Amino acid sequence: MTRRIFTNTRERWRQQNVNSAFAKLRKLIPTHPPDKKLSKNETLRLAMRYINFLVNVLREQGLQPTGVAAQGDILGLFPQGPQLPDRTLIGDYQVPSPSPSHCIP
Repeated sequence: MTRRIFTNTRERWRQQNVNSAFAKLRKLIPTHPPDKKLSKNETLRLAMRYINFLVNVLREQGLQPTGVAAQGDILGLFPQGPQLPDRTLIGDYQVPSPSPSHCIP
């Protein structure tokens, strides 16, 4: 019984930390409307697109972002190959609000 209470408490603490981290990340990602509540999945997908957008902005300005992988890699974690679509372009440098049509498959 005591072990279960400890495990439940630890899981609640862990989930609060995860939710807090997502809340912080949501504040950093531009959305339209600005107060749109993103799901965790939408938050992660839009964050990856936004990171690639920022890398491309730096690249176009002739700046070499340090610690960033080659074009087409999202922080070097998800290398693109022929089986993956190009996810680095965001039209007119605007990050669209997440909707089913904007979600990355």
